[in-house]
Amino acid sequence: MSEGSDRLDRSRLAILEHMHRKERRREVQEQQVEAAKAGEGPRARESGGRHQAGWLDKGRDVVEAWWRYHPAHVALDIARPALASYARRKPLQYLGLSALAGAGLFMLRPWKLISVTGVLVALVKSPQVAGLVMSAMSSSQNPADDPPVSE
Repeated sequence: MSEGSDRLDRSRLAILEHMHRKERRREVQEQQVEAAKAGEGPRARESGGRHQAGWLDKGRDVVEAWWRYHPAHVALDIARPALASYARRKPLQYLGLSALAGAGLFMLRPWKLISVTGVLVALVKSPQVAGLVMSAMSSSQNPADDPPVSE
């Protein structure tokens, strides 16, 4: 075989390996989601398998789901490696720039631009809050200990 066909074969194999790794990661994530839905998540294991979903746990799940899909979370995930390498190379400049950014935020006071009503409306429209309300209503109508009523 020629050198070009060898390189083509190697690149094809690399692409296939990448796709298989991606599929495996997706399968693992789906299994974790299913385990969390079944109550076998990390918090359930910490409590010895007797995980009772209270309002605090449901609220924490809502906040975690909200943050997972927030655009700032994506931006932070993208910026984190660059910021970490910059902090390793120039820690004093990094500290000074972060203090300057904090002072700038304090002086601009962006929290005064947002009304409380707007935040509450955005929260009510959030699909995570709707899921919390639905799960609260369903758990109050049919506690986990009682079997479902069939008619």
